[in-house]
Amino acid sequence: MIPIFDTHAHLDLEPFSEDFDAVIHRLESGTLPVVSDELPSQPIQMTGVLLPGIDAQSSYRCVELAQRLPIFHAAAAIHPNSVVNATDHDWKIITELAFRDDVVAIGETGLDRYWDDTPIEQQINALLKHINLAVRTAKPIQIHCRDAWDDLLPILRHAVKEQGLTGIIHAFSGEPEQAAECIELGFYLSFAGSVTYRNAKFASLWESAKIVPINRLLVETDSPYMPPHPLRGKLKRNEPILAVMVAQRLAELRGVTLAQIAEATTQNAFQILCANDISQ
Repeated sequence: MIPIFDTHAHLDLEPFSEDFDAVIHRLESGTLPVVSDELPSQPIQMTGVLLPGIDAQSSYRCVELAQRLPIFHAAAAIHPNSVVNATDHDWKIITELAFRDDVVAIGETGLDRYWDDTPIEQQINALLKHINLAVRTAKPIQIHCRDAWDDLLPILRHAVKEQGLTGIIHAFSGEPEQAAECIELGFYLSFAGSVTYRNAKFASLWESAKIVPINRLLVETDSPYMPPHPLRGKLKRNEPILAVMVAQRLAELRGVTLAQIAEATTQNAFQILCANDISQ
């Protein structure tokens, strides 16, 4: 069996509302949604799925969903693009959820300059709130970064040095130099469907995936977004079972077997996300 832990899947969002039970069935049975010669032939065992919140209501839904399957784990936060609409009551909910034993991480938080939904100053203030929550709860943080490395890295340097912050860079999209700094700061790097894409513009991401130490490597889908190659444009949305395609691509890039990547990334996910989870 190939063990797979998807460290980022938004199963609470609308694209899963119509066939959620079918998605769960595929998770439990290790069944892929399509048949293709490029898909792994080995049996798949889903060992975990992290469900990150993107606002107060989403975070609460993730906590509720995490009660449905033992492999589901919840994280709570306000996504940088949702911060502009967050109220004091929303922050109260996030704080209360963060201290729950069944919430294993603080996420998805971070910085995003690609979209202009929230002014960067507000995003930074929200990120600092999340960092403080992560430190206070002794839980890892899950970081989103899009076109904002120059803003993010100084914040992470300070938080690691002064507060002992730990966590994951979700759907890593940076250059090898940024990967190296995140590794030096002690973060785990999670790769999503983008690392499977064959366009030349992703070449630097492939190089980043090669340099991450095996004990800091994670896989994810960011479902329902970023379906992996060769399913991009062929599926209506991504789903957690397809994290195996990310693992297969990492194995190809690094010159090792799928089993080696799957076993290492599963072990890493449990180490960073579930070491203190009383439900384990």
